[in-house]
Amino acid sequence: MEDLSPVSREYFRTLPRRRVAAGLVIRDGDGRVLVVKPNYKDGWLLPGGTVDPGEAPRTAARREGREELGLDIEPGALLLVAHSAFPDPIGDGLSFLYDGGQLPEGAEVVLQEEELTEWKFLADEDFASHFGAHGAQNVRSALTGLAEGRTVELEDGMELV
Repeated sequence: MEDLSPVSREYFRTLPRRRVAAGLVIRDGDGRVLVVKPNYKDGWLLPGGTVDPGEAPRTAARREGREELGLDIEPGALLLVAHSAFPDPIGDGLSFLYDGGQLPEGAEVVLQEEELTEWKFLADEDFASHFGAHGAQNVRSALTGLAEGRTVELEDGMELV
């Protein structure tokens, strides 16, 4: 922003900010989804995380797969775009979930020890107890997108058509 006028810089500082996240939906041969357990909060998550400034969501999903799992997975189709308006201090979030494919037989998952304590594959019936209702809805919607060959768009958990 150094080549902007002071008025322009101030204008851009006042614009709303959103947290943007990107992740991978990786499955086993039975269709269960790979999940990770963070050490910094309760519950489980899909592999993924915050998109860095200037980074594209697809690039972030691949980077997070390398960092968190030690796997270089080229993200496939965009399965889900989800906007969530949480109250302060969390605020708005925008999530992108990509097809991470099926984990190849014999692939070695090496967890990022600074942030994660374990990983496992999870079946649909266990989503709510591991992700909470909101997260479970996002994962189920991503799997719907995968099955139907489309991108699902959610706004606060409701599919937009």
